[in-house]
Amino acid sequence: MTKSFEAVLSPHKFTPAIIDNNINFEQQWQTNRAWIFSSLSHIAYFQNKDITCFMEKLGANNTFFYNVGGAQAFLSIWDDKAILSFRGTQPVEHPDKKYDHLTFFHKLLIKIFIKLPLNPFSLLLLNNDILADLKFLHSPFDNVKEVSVHTGFLEESNKLWEEQILPDIKEHTTGKPIWVTGHSLGGAMATIAGMRYPFEAVTTFGEPRVGRKIQLAFKARSHTRYVNGDDPVTKLPPKFFSYYKHHGELKHISDAGGKTDFIYDHSIIYYSENLF
Repeated sequence: MTKSFEAVLSPHKFTPAIIDNNINFEQQWQTNRAWIFSSLSHIAYFQNKDITCFMEKLGANNTFFYNVGGAQAFLSIWDDKAILSFRGTQPVEHPDKKYDHLTFFHKLLIKIFIKLPLNPFSLLLLNNDILADLKFLHSPFDNVKEVSVHTGFLEESNKLWEEQILPDIKEHTTGKPIWVTGHSLGGAMATIAGMRYPFEAVTTFGEPRVGRKIQLAFKARSHTRYVNGDDPVTKLPPKFFSYYKHHGELKHISDAGGKTDFIYDHSIIYYSENLF
């Protein structure tokens, strides 16, 4: 796939390869599970109606959606497992979803301007995700001594966890192992979820640094953190904020030629492509 800004900024405009290519989900689950998780992290950027279609095609029996104040995730359940997927930073929301209260002409202007890459007008439309990323001061985590996390990531996680995700896990996944995944901000939220629940595994892509002494609170059985090429988001917040550390087993990936690209390497589309 030719690399583009659109793939970085608007992953919801690209149908995931796992859907386009009629992949055997269960076979890939046994042989390339990381690619499955990257695909679901990509799918998290789509609207609910699309996610429903995608997950039905992948054999899920039920899918539950969570969306509070811009924080989003979905939980898909199969006969023998469940996967919780958090959505990452999406610089510009789906206009028809967020701006349905506006006039036709206002919506038209938005649709025109957001198609222009990196234009000043689009900065006015930056959503909740960007604001969360910028709240980089740390906060205590769930009264666990010495553990603190990025305030914005924690706030996004708190919107969904206690009143939405946790009750569904308790009601609908009894006896099933649960995996959790996410890209970018979604990866940070997946890690925080792993600090609160004994998931089978946490698998993240392009995850920024989440906090301090995470290992003291971590409850999931494992955490694998994928970094594609020279992904700049994995270097944030910067090291001089010494209380921010990475957690989990690091796995580096790159394209077939081993090339890195500071601009494109963060795209979940290229994570998934390289893992496949």
